[in-house]
Amino acid sequence: MLLGRKKPNTFPYPNCWVTVGGGVDLDKETVEEALRREVREEANIEITGLKKLEFAEDNEPNKHGEMTHYLFLTYLAKYKSGIIKPGDDVNELRWFTKKELKSIKISRPSVIIFKSLSWIKDSLSKTVFTGLS
Repeated sequence: MLLGRKKPNTFPYPNCWVTVGGGVDLDKETVEEALRREVREEANIEITGLKKLEFAEDNEPNKHGEMTHYLFLTYLAKYKSGIIKPGDDVNELRWFTKKELKSIKISRPSVIIFKSLSWIKDSLSKTVFTGLS
């Protein structure tokens, strides 16, 4: 799976590996359109075959330090085209196997989602994933 490492001062989840995604403007786009747009902006790739997987919620300070309630809608997608290149919010993009998830710092919502999908076990030590929020 493709994950991005958030920049040190980028909220929520600075310095954590997260799923590539972002916000939805429901007045202008569907959730699926937003996901395609965000993946294009943040990873420079096109995706296809979207399949809903899971959701999670979390409370974290936003970039202004205000406590914010986030909803994370997680989808499985297939890579279509493009060469991965980090966008504004991430320093690095990398493909990971499910096995590698236990050795990286991922967001709390990702831990919830990955556990529900049986991709990780309860004994993760460095965990802190994201999709649309």
